[in-house]
Amino acid sequence: MGLVTMNLFPGRIPLVRHLGLYNAFHQHEGNQLVHTLASPFVYLSALVLIQVLLPVVLSPFVAVSLTLMALADWRATFVYGLGVAAACAAAIALSHVIPAVPLVLAALAMQGLAWASLIFIGHGVYEPPVIVDGQPMSTGVYFHRGYNRARDLGAQPNAFDVFLQFSIAPLAHTNDLLFSLGLRKELKDAMVAERTKVLARLAAGCAPLEANETAELGAAQLSSS
Repeated sequence: MGLVTMNLFPGRIPLVRHLGLYNAFHQHEGNQLVHTLASPFVYLSALVLIQVLLPVVLSPFVAVSLTLMALADWRATFVYGLGVAAACAAAIALSHVIPAVPLVLAALAMQGLAWASLIFIGHGVYEPPVIVDGQPMSTGVYFHRGYNRARDLGAQPNAFDVFLQFSIAPLAHTNDLLFSLGLRKELKDAMVAERTKVLARLAAGCAPLEANETAELGAAQLSSS
């Protein structure tokens, strides 16, 4: 089966390029494992905070987020959505049995510990530096240069691209899980090829993506969907 993803936003950067960009800064299997284990606690604690502080927002927030993610990758979003549904149920259940103040404090502590493990263990221990402008740099450059917000990519993002790169982590982690199960091999191979291009451009002092390739891939993706 061909590599098909939905593209309802003509001209947008294809999913594989978003994944390749993110994966360029999350290559090491140890870092990927830390993200796979710790990220659910980031999401769960965030949902708990929303449920306690603004319960009326929880369902619309989850529905809109999953709908937008599904426009890029409905398969991974379906798998991720099952986990989100379970996390929402847990957040609602916890809010009924634990007083608000202790629950908020526990959720904040969980959020902090999860982020600390991602930054100091995942990236600090496992992830090697990337070569940028000919020099080794921390993978924090992904955030420092605003690539996570689709800034200075070399390709012109639209509003959906900004949302997707900012929200790419859940799709990346879910696909890592699917890849480990031997699924979506074609997507994995395409992502690795794109990652190689991103790293080569960064090492040469160029922007991570190229506009002409984005347009060509976007047109090919649209014609195959």
